[in-house]
Amino acid sequence: SSTRSIFLTKSQEIIDQIDAILDVNDERGEDETTDNDNDNNDNTNIDPAALSMTRTTLKQRQTKIQNGFQSAASAKQLLNPDFFNEMPERRSILLGLTNGVLYHGKLQSIHIWQILQTILPELNESFVVEQEEDTCTSSSPWAAACPPKIIQRNIPQFILDAGNQFCDHQQMDLLNNNNGVCGNDNTITIPTNIPDGYLGYHEMIPRDTSTDPLSTIFAEMDALMTLPESLNELEQQLSELNDETKKINQEIQSLWKQVGGPTQDRMGPNGELYGIQNECFSLIAGKYEYELCIFEQAYQRDVGGKKKTGTGLGSWRKMEIDESTGERIFRWEGGAKCWNGPQRSATAYVTCGAETKVLSADEPETCKYVMKMESH
Repeated sequence: SSTRSIFLTKSQEIIDQIDAILDVNDERGEDETTDNDNDNNDNTNIDPAALSMTRTTLKQRQTKIQNGFQSAASAKQLLNPDFFNEMPERRSILLGLTNGVLYHGKLQSIHIWQILQTILPELNESFVVEQEEDTCTSSSPWAAACPPKIIQRNIPQFILDAGNQFCDHQQMDLLNNNNGVCGNDNTITIPTNIPDGYLGYHEMIPRDTSTDPLSTIFAEMDALMTLPESLNELEQQLSELNDETKKINQEIQSLWKQVGGPTQDRMGPNGELYGIQNECFSLIAGKYEYELCIFEQAYQRDVGGKKKTGTGLGSWRKMEIDESTGERIFRWEGGAKCWNGPQRSATAYVTCGAETKVLSADEPETCKYVMKMESH
């Protein structure tokens, strides 16, 4: 964490300088320069767009480090021995979390080696060196861990090999005079791009599943993780089938509505009313014309009146069947209220005939009309 803290400090100094330069440029305009400015600081000659990009990159890395500090603080609580003493079964929970981090974080073998340097007592005593927050060093923070030490632990050989390879790279960087978390002097030069390893910050590169030996350990998990892709495809197919089923059910409901539903209550047995649904049949009796509309209204009006107008005799209620005779009975109820009497209603008794028509109309009781019909 000491190198990360140094990065935060040094990168913030650069960001502050960039902000100052951009503010000056805004104040004097892009085309105005002074010889004094150029003599004092070459950073003012950098393209403002490059400065903004550098600032953004540094800010992004600062955010990653700060998030890492927060995660590390939480993880440290899990490593407290008291955490396990209170509930021994928590160790298995921590192991599961560890495996999850190793797998889903796509850590490399070298990352495992680095973690071991910081948590194993026989390694971290020589590795962890307390530093002041602004202490700067041109050597690698892993110098104390190189070359990898041999300890009485069952550490996989490929982890040790990764450590050896890492230490070799660190030695080459030192021989090539690559600067660690500091520059060659105290002068801060604003870079136009931020390479990996700048100020000691290295971007984490995910594990290469084709070359990293650690991948063989997770091979079975990798195979399991391919299942969600297949599962997504199946879920998509299921969703499409559900949509198709819903569409078919809507069509079925529409057809049932036309023929009276699965119980055939509306259209009658075998959908026998389907052929005359919403049709109207009229009869003139005396000075009145009676009109009966299947599934709609029944009317009484003066002869010559407009269709579907007049005194309402009720709305279609149902068709009944006389079990003894097989005669069909049509009923309309809830019509216009008679003066000082009940609401009008109409009942039609239907027998078989060559065509559907009204044969007669009568009013045997006040506001209760009875018709005779025949239908094929």
